[in-house]
Amino acid sequence: MAEILRDVDREGRPLFKYRTTLELLAEQLFEEKCLIFLGAGASVDQDNPDLPTARELSKDLAAKCALEWHEYVPLSTTAFYYEFFYDRASLNRFLTDRIAAPAIRPAATIETLVKIISRLEDRGKKCLVVTTNYDQHFEKAYYAARKREPGVIIYRGANDPNVKGVRLHDRLSGPPEYWFPTKPTYLYKMHGCISEPGEQNLVITEEDYINFLTNSLSQDENKRLLHYVRGRLALSTVLFIGYSLSDWNFRVLFKATAEDKSTTSFAVQLNTPSSDTLERTRQQALVKFWGLRKIDIINTDAAQFTTDLLAHIDSYQLQSS
Repeated sequence: MAEILRDVDREGRPLFKYRTTLELLAEQLFEEKCLIFLGAGASVDQDNPDLPTARELSKDLAAKCALEWHEYVPLSTTAFYYEFFYDRASLNRFLTDRIAAPAIRPAATIETLVKIISRLEDRGKKCLVVTTNYDQHFEKAYYAARKREPGVIIYRGANDPNVKGVRLHDRLSGPPEYWFPTKPTYLYKMHGCISEPGEQNLVITEEDYINFLTNSLSQDENKRLLHYVRGRLALSTVLFIGYSLSDWNFRVLFKATAEDKSTTSFAVQLNTPSSDTLERTRQQALVKFWGLRKIDIINTDAAQFTTDLLAHIDSYQLQSS
């Protein structure tokens, strides 16, 4: 178990532990053995208007429902009550208004990540990015950099698993059981996409999460997560960027697919020093808990981390050319 700090020298060059982690990830990406998992924190931008956080959405939904709110009340709970008090179409409109606003541009973390992927593609390498984000910022940044669309597959796992004969993968050619990537880069959107909110396409309420978990672990190939994605989760080094490992939806999925694997994965999370004893204890507990499950926490800002990783990707290219 480990917490990896962003230690650098006076010139900003990473020191031993952080440097070797960056070198390992660069190597794994070039060998197509690293899966990138994006969470909402990857879309936080300190310098420009950014997407609302789950906490902000939860607070706003609670206010509309006249519910007492606390920072530990999850978005799935307030969304559940909002849908009950209003309806699903109203909830989808609320999310679309907040997430699909055209004035919000891709965050620096996303833009830098696309630069990393561009370096990989230029060397003939493939990359799989998995996300629980609804927004289309990765697609926009990718198109701006590559002048073409990435492969995008949208999983509509929030739909009721008891409905027979429903295919939950959108933009998928061929049977899901035998799907294999044919484009250099694919984005697999596990919780749906804001471009297609539909009736029950976004995983947002508590009931949606239950449906998602039931579908994703189903024996029905038309409803469960792609076999290829589950295999990559089980066999790859996973790099989590901006993803909350305390999300119980992820913890069930991780336990079912990847908890027993031998390779170490990494999660980029900025844990700022706190004077609050409870908060310090919580941070230490998470580091220990995930360390025992072979996920090391890289304690740094996501935008800074991707910038550092891009520099090591460029260095790796020079060394291997």
